[in-house]
Amino acid sequence: MLPFTILHYGPFPESIAGVESEMGEEKEKREEGEKSFFSIPAGGMVPDAIASLTGTPLFIIDNEGLIQYANRASMDSFGLKGDTSDSYAHISEILHEDDLIRVLQYHTRRREKNSVVPDRYVARMVDSDGNYPEYLLEVTYLPEREETLIAAMKVSGIKGANIHSPAGEVEGYQRYLDSLPDAVIVIQDDDITYMNSAAGLMMSSDPKQGVGTSLLLDLQDHDFNSLIEDCTKTGSKRSASPKSFEDILTTSDGKEKNVEILFVPVTFGGKRGTELIIRDISRQKRAQEDLSARNKQLQTINELVRAANSMDTLEGMLEEMIERVVSSMQFDFGWVYLRNPEAKYARLIAPLGVPQPFIDRHGRQNTRDFPYNLVFFATQPHYVENLRGRSPGPIDTKILEDIDALCYAGIPLIADSVVVGGLYVGRRDRWSFPPSEKETLELIGREIGGSVLRAMLQERLEDAYNDASLYLDLMLHDIKNANAAILGYSRYLREIYHPEGLQYADKVLWHTHHITDILNNVTTIRRITEVPGEMTPIHLDALIGAEISQYPDAYISFRKTGCYVWADSLLSDVFANLIRNSIKYGGPGVRIWISGEESDHEITISVEDDGPGIPDEKKSRIFSYFQENLHESGGRGLGLHITRLLVRRYGGKIRPEDRINGKPEEGLAIRFTLQVYGEDEGLAQHQSSLS
Repeated sequence: MLPFTILHYGPFPESIAGVESEMGEEKEKREEGEKSFFSIPAGGMVPDAIASLTGTPLFIIDNEGLIQYANRASMDSFGLKGDTSDSYAHISEILHEDDLIRVLQYHTRRREKNSVVPDRYVARMVDSDGNYPEYLLEVTYLPEREETLIAAMKVSGIKGANIHSPAGEVEGYQRYLDSLPDAVIVIQDDDITYMNSAAGLMMSSDPKQGVGTSLLLDLQDHDFNSLIEDCTKTGSKRSASPKSFEDILTTSDGKEKNVEILFVPVTFGGKRGTELIIRDISRQKRAQEDLSARNKQLQTINELVRAANSMDTLEGMLEEMIERVVSSMQFDFGWVYLRNPEAKYARLIAPLGVPQPFIDRHGRQNTRDFPYNLVFFATQPHYVENLRGRSPGPIDTKILEDIDALCYAGIPLIADSVVVGGLYVGRRDRWSFPPSEKETLELIGREIGGSVLRAMLQERLEDAYNDASLYLDLMLHDIKNANAAILGYSRYLREIYHPEGLQYADKVLWHTHHITDILNNVTTIRRITEVPGEMTPIHLDALIGAEISQYPDAYISFRKTGCYVWADSLLSDVFANLIRNSIKYGGPGVRIWISGEESDHEITISVEDDGPGIPDEKKSRIFSYFQENLHESGGRGLGLHITRLLVRRYGGKIRPEDRINGKPEEGLAIRFTLQVYGEDEGLAQHQSSLS
């Protein structure tokens, strides 16, 4: 049973005629052209009787679209559950989402002016399989309860561009046109001879008021009267075949709608004419605009990411970022605040279009002050807009005055949940930011924050490295000066002291020379790591000969190679380190042999000595830092580590071996490879430099 009174129209079936006596006095007669309504008392058997006698889905909706009653056919067809006292299904649960707005609009307009809303129209409704077949809805308004009775009949869609309607079937064809959700206007002989209810609703006009050219479509880009004349011209291309275009229609109540207008040749009432089918495509246009806005978002983000990755400095990256954001999103100005490591202050950087007085006053900003704390501590975007009834506060108003703007926005630049800065943009000709623009700005803040943080860390790392290099330069300079003084005094003492003190002067000299070697090695390592190698042909024999000349008291045998190799000026340090290590750790009277063997565009250089050598188990460690005392009678120092760095710099390999295979005690051999410079390689290198 239904807990309310149900309204029904028309004669009742004989099986429930007995109930008619209960309603005799409640029967109301309407004027011609209107339906008759009968009030059925609550608690009666009529709802059950109706449900058992009809197989047509039948349901009643109230003003809010809630289904107050559904017969058994509706429950079976649309999957509705039985009525409960505390919960009702909404019509949106059984209607296709694309038809829902139109049906609810009809439902609302029907209460205001029933005559302008069609009694029959087609809508898609869900079936038990989850599909949405078309139904012809027969709609009856129930004024006593301000509810609507709907009967749904499943139909097959009627398709075809060129529809012929014989004169005897005009009424049926009009019923079909009235059921369509799209507006339809028929033009014959320069006149509007028919328009369906949807057309009247779209133009806020009553189709029963008659027809004629007084009912116009207010189109933005087309003149409606010219379209009518074009449709009826003999031989007109528009009258010969279907054609469509899009425009913006302004209804009589001032609302604008995007519409698609299709011209279709028809025969209506035995006469040829043109049918204008007007379809509201506002939702489609909004979807297209939303898609376009999202594509623009992605394009802006991609441009910013490319700009961030292409810049070498933080300031350059931020300047490029501001320029791209302002130009692509059509802002009038912009700037960035970067947070300092202590997070208390932020400095203004990369201003574009910002008044200089504002930069002077706000170049260093306390991040705890309003409204900047919203961005830097609350991690929230801050939009300052001039909206009706919502004017900015006094502080934001003062900022707007300082930057001469109508609106501005502050967007947090976030990296790993930490705000590293704030992006600020604004306009001088608009009062607010549209939602899509806000979404884009917030997406920029999330995507670019990581790039800004990496650039900030890189800048700090470079600053720290420069500071360390400065300190090291100062230390090297002062130590070298002190070491030179010690060396000078030691030589003077050696000359004036008694012969018994010579041994102490010699030790001072030895250690002073050792300190000098260490300082030279540190300088060489810095050159290796800081200065990029520019390889040029080096005359190997001349370079080795120059290094040998530095040690006139040592026994060094050199077999000339006649080769040029690819290297730079640091190659001399390779031979200097190897010769110095052999002399230093080889013991008194050590002999050194230098030779080379060329094969396959490279040469293997061997520097051998007959010193104490190094055991096999310790050979792999001689190129590490400060590996002293690898053998009780000697070891190798930092020089061999530098030698390996340089050989790798030249694309070669280096290895330690026994001078005599299997006899480490007979001396050490250091062998390494270098790339040989040939005429064909020189030509290729020359051509490469020219290109």
